[in-house]
Amino acid sequence: MKKKLSDLIKKENVVFLETIDMVDTIEVLTENAINNQKIKDKESFKNAVLEREELVSTGIGLGVALPHTKSKDIEEFFIVIGINKEGIDWDAIDRNPVGIVFLIGGPEAEDSQKEYLQIVSKLMLLIKNKERRISLLNSENAQEIAVIFEKF
Repeated sequence: MKKKLSDLIKKENVVFLETIDMVDTIEVLTENAINNQKIKDKESFKNAVLEREELVSTGIGLGVALPHTKSKDIEEFFIVIGINKEGIDWDAIDRNPVGIVFLIGGPEAEDSQKEYLQIVSKLMLLIKNKERRISLLNSENAQEIAVIFEKF
């Protein structure tokens, strides 16, 4: 992957959440994506993400969720980060609340799967580190979060 996570994660795409459930959280993060012109159709994007969640929860454990979808309307991959120190009910694999959400959107093109897997792989390396997860949750502003991703 030519892009680094820091290329995908912009300060304007960081949201400090007050939501308590998965549906409301996806609504707020999708609103950020539409406001920052990452997507063109809020409802179809949000519905695609929710349909994906119905298949199997993207709450991967460790207090992290990776909701995602691809669309022909999306030109390039993006990530919206949601942070909630209180935790969100997400039906995660480990049954624990989620405090860090990475909403990933990307193009539906055939050649995009490799890039998607590389993005997820880099995110997994980053979030496996407990200190980084704690740093994300304890961040006071979007700039602090952006700095965490600078090396990735």
